[in-house]
Amino acid sequence: MNADRSLIGHGCVMMLLGLLSGFTPLFARAPTAALEAHSIGVLQGTLLFALAAIWPSLGSGASITVARYCALIGLYANWLGAQLAAFWSARQLFSVTGHAMPSGAAPWMETVVAVLLNVSFLIVVMCLLIFVSARKPAAPHA
Repeated sequence: MNADRSLIGHGCVMMLLGLLSGFTPLFARAPTAALEAHSIGVLQGTLLFALAAIWPSLGSGASITVARYCALIGLYANWLGAQLAAFWSARQLFSVTGHAMPSGAAPWMETVVAVLLNVSFLIVVMCLLIFVSARKPAAPHA
């Protein structure tokens, strides 16, 4: 089986976003959060490469399609939320490092970041759907 080329492409985009995020602490109001966005992008790019490798073995069907959309929407939302939090210093959802971030993000900025970071819950849904699909017997090859 070949790897899923579309997910390879998304892995490249996410990896590139993560690598470029490594330069954003110079411009961000919260440099530590910008480094978190960098780490998130690189790790999520790696996850997308891994998903590309296993995706063909999951077969097809509605749950696999839903898992794919959950992965892409959740991963991009997670990176974007972390990056915007760094630029805006939106610290409401950063329970560990938020106290060290400067204040000043407008309430609408905090809301945008909160929505994006909560949308990343779709990654958990993706994992559960993949787990269920992987437990099903594989279809015989013709």
